[in-house]
Amino acid sequence: MTSEVMDSNFPLSDTADIANDRRGRGEPINEKEHFQPRVRSVVVRSSCIVGRHSIWGAAAKSRNTPVGDKADIEAVKQVELDLGNFQISGDFDKYSQLYADDFAIVVSSGNVVNKKKLLSAGFPDKLVWFETGPIDIQVFGNVALGQGVVREKRNENGKVTNPQLVWGDLLEKRAGKWVVVRSLSGDLPNSFKAVPDPSAAGEIKKLEQDIGDAMVAVDLEKLNQVYADDWATVQSSGKLFRKEDLLDDFKSGEYKLVSFELGPMNVQAFGNVAVVQAGVKEKRIQDGKDYSGQFAFVDLFEKRSGKWVIVRTLSARQSWGNWKM
Repeated sequence: MTSEVMDSNFPLSDTADIANDRRGRGEPINEKEHFQPRVRSVVVRSSCIVGRHSIWGAAAKSRNTPVGDKADIEAVKQVELDLGNFQISGDFDKYSQLYADDFAIVVSSGNVVNKKKLLSAGFPDKLVWFETGPIDIQVFGNVALGQGVVREKRNENGKVTNPQLVWGDLLEKRAGKWVVVRSLSGDLPNSFKAVPDPSAAGEIKKLEQDIGDAMVAVDLEKLNQVYADDWATVQSSGKLFRKEDLLDDFKSGEYKLVSFELGPMNVQAFGNVAVVQAGVKEKRIQDGKDYSGQFAFVDLFEKRSGKWVIVRTLSARQSWGNWKM
């Protein structure tokens, strides 16, 4: 669900390896570290989203259903593609405008990287081309979620690399334009095949429901099992929020999830990495006050020791809902 707990005004974020990572439902996310705009450091990844515009066989067409206004869905998708396109063209000014001024991401080291630090190195490596798999978009008023997979060819100081990533973004429409506010990403192995795993997708959908049920029941043992020890996110205040903070809030009773209902859920699972996006309606109490509402989230999962765990999360309160609860 949304680990957006304890920061009720807006999004909680995730991570993206600043060179790559990101979820929601009141839960944060993080990523790896390497400051190379692509989100290879965050940028690279999001930006890698596109490149060649070619797509991979079986994964070419998304099996998930987009949510929201068609024009907004296309506009958000274009932002995701331009993250890669502007890297290839070398248009740093346009590239930097795609990120919100308060953009932040948690890298693998556990540090928070903001927009200024992310873009400080310019384009340290050259994105030669990229191709994307299916891109899932959900739009809820002025809040949107994007996720997908991307394959790239980069030239880093004369060394050619071919990173493959699964990514997720939280975007907001500000002054009429969509900008990336939070991001997350995970590496895919060299042996990765662009074929989604429907059985894993079903397993993760069930796990999302189970996580919400555990929050309602204040089942700390279950929550401890499904959140990775290195789970972390950035709250809207810019403060880092870790697994221990999440568990402490539930344990103290300061935060209470009374009930929840999930909206349409899109999952992309490949091997030991998966990303999921959805909307959720929650009745929640925090510090004795009602903070109920509808939220949007993205979660990054990894399979560790044979079990799926949440590594990063991005989330935000919806300005309005596109689906009925």
